[in-house]
Amino acid sequence: MGTKSIAVCVLMLAFSLGSSQISHGAREPGDIAVVVNASNPVNELTLPELRNMLSGDRRFWKGNVQVKLILREPGTRERDAVINSLLKCDNKAFAARWRAKIFRGEAVDEPVSLPSASQVEQYLVDNPGGITFMTGKTLRPQLKALRLEGKLPGESGYALK
Repeated sequence: MGTKSIAVCVLMLAFSLGSSQISHGAREPGDIAVVVNASNPVNELTLPELRNMLSGDRRFWKGNVQVKLILREPGTRERDAVINSLLKCDNKAFAARWRAKIFRGEAVDEPVSLPSASQVEQYLVDNPGGITFMTGKTLRPQLKALRLEGKLPGESGYALK
């Protein structure tokens, strides 16, 4: 097999393995994707809808499936950027907000907080109502990135950086 044939095979393999890209144009390293289980029927959210999920004010998806917020641990870029951007607060205020919701009976528990991206991905695969925030260019086939205000990560004007 010649060098060109090997290169073509490698490119074809890479293309087939990378078919679950967050976006065909996700070349912006700062974009943070809103990711859900692929079985979730929702394909797009608005910023207010996402803000309501992050703050615990929206607790169910269509079809009465409970929203399960899954985050990386405090101090990770995805978590800190999303909380700051959407809720205009830090991790301490975010945790206090959730503790108050639990105390008032408005939430059962705090969002799940996991140390690694792979643990977040697996938890999301196992929980159809889950939602998380991730950086990167590829996703497992069991996951999908949602459009945010009509745009996917990597598209001009995408809201989460």
